[in-house]
Amino acid sequence: MHGLLITFVCEASPDDLAEPFADYAARLRDQPGLVSKAWIATDDGYGGFHVFVDRAAAEGYLSSELAAGLMATEGFDDFEVRHFDVLDDLSALTGVVAAAA
Repeated sequence: MHGLLITFVCEASPDDLAEPFADYAARLRDQPGLVSKAWIATDDGYGGFHVFVDRAAAEGYLSSELAAGLMATEGFDDFEVRHFDVLDDLSALTGVVAAAA
């Protein structure tokens, strides 16, 4: 599996973003190769740790219209994207399991 940590700066409150983030989450569920996403709040914004079945699926998400729309959202600034190899066997022990191929 492959992980992406995506963070961005945003001054909007969690309450203001609840509906747009819920809409985004509903669309993200259909992203090919997505295993899970943990939504996070940072000191100055938001983001998420995404787990994909492999790096190709992660790259597919990053080049998708869904990700492009997110990154073009007014008020969402200074995006940072970091890639990680996921330790599959240990992650399976803690509940992160890739979908069967």
